[in-house]
Amino acid sequence: MSNMDDLKPALDEEQRQKAVYDAAMASVKQSERKRQAAGYAVMAGAMGYGEAALGDGKFAKLSKAAKLFCIAALFILPNALIIYLVF
Repeated sequence: MSNMDDLKPALDEEQRQKAVYDAAMASVKQSERKRQAAGYAVMAGAMGYGEAALGDGKFAKLSKAAKLFCIAALFILPNALIIYLVF
């Protein structure tokens, strides 16, 4: 038995470990790219909403009406609840 025959299983195992390591590192890099892409999508959505809500279009008018409705509800609902419970 030669010296090279003794090293063959060790070399095969080293190649297998390298392949597993490379696959794991590729998976880590891919998950990092997905996480970054999700962050970019959230920021793009927030910026798009801000630009659309501050404009003069239908969405801006609807957004302003929704804000006014929420403010009105904040002032009216507690008073209505007190009136309902006391009287």
